[in-house]
Amino acid sequence: MSHDASHEHEVERWSPLKVWFYTLFHRHPKSNTAIVDFAKVGQGDRFLDVGCGPGAALIEAVRAGAVAAGIDPSPSMVERAARRAPEADVRVGSAEEIPFGDDVFTVAVNVASFHHWADRDGGLEEIRRVLVPGGRLYVMEGKIGDGEDGHGLGRSDTRLLMERLGELGYADARTDSLRTGWRHEYFVVSAINPG
Repeated sequence: MSHDASHEHEVERWSPLKVWFYTLFHRHPKSNTAIVDFAKVGQGDRFLDVGCGPGAALIEAVRAGAVAAGIDPSPSMVERAARRAPEADVRVGSAEEIPFGDDVFTVAVNVASFHHWADRDGGLEEIRRVLVPGGRLYVMEGKIGDGEDGHGLGRSDTRLLMERLGELGYADARTDSLRTGWRHEYFVVSAINPG
């Protein structure tokens, strides 16, 4: 796997102090609750949060009755998430290199970090590898305008992502809109691993 230098630099900036401050102000982002609810995570699910950050979605998945796991490229984030969600299996990893075996998870989510992935195709293929046949993928990103530069996806980006998911072997790709409060609106691109 190849990471560009800017990606590595971004990971290294997440010092324990920065993670603590981030968690202080983003303790339970509504986006994490929303994606767990939207994905209908529940009893019997094996849930993976790719880019779990400080673990808010892991906490929600455990509350919903799932067996939860998370990965993040930042060791400081992993340490924080493991403390906040002790029932979850939290490991250092990236979308492109997920430290779990094949056919493990029934649900995989990624909240607001897809735009940071060093190798999007590699990450999507790796997630498909760890999903069981019939497993569900949800990529949630902030809505931005087409052609707009920023943290999120535009409508044309979601169309391209759905097409790419089909090319990579996923099925039933679709895009939904999800609002969390009056200010935050997201696209959720979902698909199924047909096996």
